Amino acid sequence: MTTTAAGQQRQQNDKRPLIIAGALGLLTAVLVFIFLNGQGDKTATTPVVTTIAAVVARQDIASGTKITADMLEVRDLPEDALAEGYVPSTTDVIGKTTRYPLNAGDQVTQSRLVESPQALALSFQIPAGKRGMTIPVAISDTPAALIAPGDFVDVIMLIDVKFLDSSQPLIDPLVQPLPPDLATEDLMGTYTLLQNIQVLSVDRGHVEGGVPYDESTRGAPPADDASVSFVTLAVTPEQAQALFLAQREATLTIVLRPFGEDEENELKPFVEPFIIPQPNQ
Repeated sequence: MTTTAAGQQRQQNDKRPLIIAGALGLLTAVLVFIFLNGQGDKTATTPVVTTIAAVVARQDIASGTKITADMLEVRDLPEDALAEGYVPSTTDVIGKTTRYPLNAGDQVTQSRLVESPQALALSFQIPAGKRGMTIPVAISDTPAALIAPGDFVDVIMLIDVKFLDSSQPLIDPLVQPLPPDLATEDLMGTYTLLQNIQVLSVDRGHVEGGVPYDESTRGAPPADDASVSFVTLAVTPEQAQALFLAQREATLTIVLRPFGEDEENELKPFVEPFIIPQPNQ
């Protein structure tokens, strides 16, 4: 009886390895399934990215700049990141001129470029933030016939005193009192409206370089027999408004500044009755 019980006990103990092996096999199958399923998901969620060559700016490029090879590079960009009108090759860009400025890394597009002959227009040579405004001049009372594009001038206006700033004393009564029958409103005064303004063109003559004017840009003065009737100045939008108003209400003249001198002086209006200024005033 004891022998039979011991045999049954040994048979039960022999089944344990089988159970353990079955459990390990099931666990292995589950892990394999999870791994393969994960691999399948990874393959399904990784899209194939198509790249296309496109020209980008290697450096910052100002508007009005003639493009050279060292300013550009070609990058492979995702197809969905390409800008409209992108350029695939630098040969399509070199020699053209930028219509708008480019930052380093910007894609070069056809809309930002113009052919170099078109860049000779004056509009490509106006400094950033400025506007080109034309005023009439006469060679008999201005140095317009001697001015070269790129020179700097001051603009002076002759205007009724009543239009000047009434909060500032215009005449010192200790120097020359007004006659009792003469009202200030009847007087004329001169005032330097703008200082250190660059000349973009004299009549139609300007520097045809396709490069915005700066302090070092200077062209040739008019021919000796030229009859100059207008000049175009580089002014800010605010200066343009003031200058246009002055054209309507005042008589304008320009004076030529020494090239390279950019100091602006604090000047008061000069009004009637005429007082000859002394050298130390």
